[in-house]
Amino acid sequence: MSLSSVKILKRFISLFVNMNRHNNQEVISILKIVLKASLLAFALLLAAGCSDLESSSTGSGEKETPPDASQESEDSLNVSEEKKSSDSSSPKESMEGEETVRTYLEYEFTGPGKALRQALDESHTELFTYVERQYKPLFPEDNYEKFVNENYVMNWMPFAYEAGYELEPVDIQIDKVEDIENDAYQFEIEVEYSKDEEIETANVSGRINTNDQGKISVIRIQDDGLNEKLRNH
Repeated sequence: MSLSSVKILKRFISLFVNMNRHNNQEVISILKIVLKASLLAFALLLAAGCSDLESSSTGSGEKETPPDASQESEDSLNVSEEKKSSDSSSPKESMEGEETVRTYLEYEFTGPGKALRQALDESHTELFTYVERQYKPLFPEDNYEKFVNENYVMNWMPFAYEAGYELEPVDIQIDKVEDIENDAYQFEIEVEYSKDEEIETANVSGRINTNDQGKISVIRIQDDGLNEKLRNH
């Protein structure tokens, strides 16, 4: 309530008291009505003032968040996570293909070790089990037998074993190249083949393609004579 309203109310009260002293009943009755109305107005104005004060206090104490701010922040986070996932997927697939190629080359040109010698000595069943355990995870399931039948698996090791040679890859270079359909890796290996403390070296090169699961889909190998040397020991 404003200061002027309070002053007017005080004057009505003072006037009511003075008239009451002079016993002027008609004026007193009128003043009573006016006084009641003034008191009611005073009460309403006081209540309105308290309500405005509470509203002002609430407005200054709480900060309203824009309706779209949290949603925009969440959307930005989702976009960032999707981009991060997309950026990291390609290198991972590429590394799987390269690791598959390296594993295949190490199997082909390392040994024969104890397990392979034992399998070669015992039976075809043992050899089949050994080869499947080592090589099958490197090829698509529906193409594994094709690569075995076309002599892309265990192409050097049986001849090395029969001739008494030990093979060891001294250096393996693998470079990813662009291909129309699949990932392709150009490779070059320097292989040591030793027997009776005599060590010779040979180079084998080629290209291996892998599919989108990192499995070998195509093998091309150029041997500079290692296979022939092992056969004609």
